[in-house]
Amino acid sequence: MEGMTWLWLAIAAVVLIAIIAAVMLAQRSKKRDLAREEAGHIRERARGGETSVASAENQASELQGQARDARAEADRLQQEADRLEGEAHDAVQAARDERDRLTDDYVRADEIDPDVDTPRHRD
Repeated sequence: MEGMTWLWLAIAAVVLIAIIAAVMLAQRSKKRDLAREEAGHIRERARGGETSVASAENQASELQGQARDARAEADRLQQEADRLEGEAHDAVQAARDERDRLTDDYVRADEIDPDVDTPRHRD
């Protein structure tokens, strides 16, 4: 009889282990199903955002193009400004040279004009 008790205990232990294993497998399966469901919801939300992301990417690309165009125009205008500054510098220098020549002419005219009081005419 004592041998039978051990046999029933062993059978009960095997059945208990089988029940525990089945419960764990069921929980694992349920967890996976829930994870699949959650992943599906996330994917669905992500698909819903595709349109707005595509729109944002298009707008960003458009703005990059406008920025490139503006940069090219700014570079062209900078070159034009540099050229004009060079011309202005040359024009200022030419005007100064002409002013200097005119001043020299006035001084020379004053030096030779007997009616103008200069140190040369006082002698």
